[in-house]
Amino acid sequence: MISGIFYLNLPSTTHREQMNLLFICTINRMRSCTAETIYGTNPAYKVKSAGIAPNAPNQITPELLRWADKIFVMENLHRTFILEKFPQTAIGNKITVLGIPDFYYYMEPELIDLLKARIDPLLTS
Repeated sequence: MISGIFYLNLPSTTHREQMNLLFICTINRMRSCTAETIYGTNPAYKVKSAGIAPNAPNQITPELLRWADKIFVMENLHRTFILEKFPQTAIGNKITVLGIPDFYYYMEPELIDLLKARIDPLLTS
């Protein structure tokens, strides 16, 4: 009797590179952090979040903007801020405004549903 663990050596399939997703809100505590938590569990994505306010725990930087394949901002004011503050990054075509106002708590079920409804279709296209 043979004991132990056997591992199958299967041929590797085509590996798709992870997509870098960046979520931005004002203070980086509720909306963008919720989005980071939700999508950060999916191995198809590398996910980060940031805020535009000076007191945000993770502030938006040119490096973060260049790192991202797709940038999701919660409101038009976030898009405007980024384009005015970081014009040299040329990331206008990577930004999507989700239109989610700032009155949700972190991981609030309604916020989770709203984020998924607005973001999921954009990730499958």
